[in-house]
Amino acid sequence: MDKEKILIEIASYCDKELLNTVNSAIIQAEYPDRIHFAICYQGDDLEDYYELKKIDNCKIIHLKQSEARGSVYARYLCQSLIGDEKYIYQVDSHMRFVKHWDTKIINQLLSLNDKKAILSGYPPAITPEMLTAPLDDKIFDNPGYGTVMYAKDFRTDVDDSYFISCASKLITKDNPLAYKKNAFIASGNFFTFSLAHKEVRYDTSMYFYGDEMPMSIRLYTYGWNFYNPGESFVYHLYKKEKSKFPGLKHDTMINENKRLKTLLGITKDDVIPPEFGLGKVRSIEDYEKTFGIDFKNKKISDLAKSGDFENVKGN
Repeated sequence: MDKEKILIEIASYCDKELLNTVNSAIIQAEYPDRIHFAICYQGDDLEDYYELKKIDNCKIIHLKQSEARGSVYARYLCQSLIGDEKYIYQVDSHMRFVKHWDTKIINQLLSLNDKKAILSGYPPAITPEMLTAPLDDKIFDNPGYGTVMYAKDFRTDVDDSYFISCASKLITKDNPLAYKKNAFIASGNFFTFSLAHKEVRYDTSMYFYGDEMPMSIRLYTYGWNFYNPGESFVYHLYKKEKSKFPGLKHDTMINENKRLKTLLGITKDDVIPPEFGLGKVRSIEDYEKTFGIDFKNKKISDLAKSGDFENVKGN
């Protein structure tokens, strides 16, 4: 039985569900002592912050609400707290974990026989019953459905956007797409070896959209492979109470898009430090050819729009 440490990375902004998320992970773990936390706590209400400080193996970076610089920077700070943990599990701050999730997700990852495997996908939704149930309720005894991510289209938030909007579909563990490779990561449900976040750090010039599409490309060029989970060991609260966060500013999105265009080699409008650049194991052209995406001409193949990469070369 693999009892190596798991570091749960959580970027949180004024989220009242954060403490429940952390306690759910501990209560539902088969081996709670191996669960460690790296949390970026962004907010001025410190009641939950002081409760989290009481938890063993919980490392926290606190930013005042006015100091918050978006989810990407917060995830970057979480990465800075990685210690000797073998695994990392990046989740959002409004989740519920299933019984013995730690053993189950490690077994799922190791079953892939890939030293650079990443399990990632948008998890199923927390139901109203789950939200009000005790964290160890029987409703959490069994895993949820797995998911397959797929491309919808290029975003239209700003002119000439190169960010792809993704969605997901539920699958069973017996589905042909279960445990097959995919083109995208979900930043709120991302389990792998800690080496992934030691090799590829979040780009602090990004703000919000940069935590998925650019990271998918960069991780791929470093040789990492993304797999559809056949089962989900967390549930996600998609409709949560809105915080006072003002949201993305138009200029911020323009700057993110400029950064991505430079990363893709489409323009040279930005200067990207090597630590936030591409790997040398594979190229962007490899990514485009494998998954049927043409960034320069903004074309997404039917393959990428279905997420049906079962027979993609290398799978």
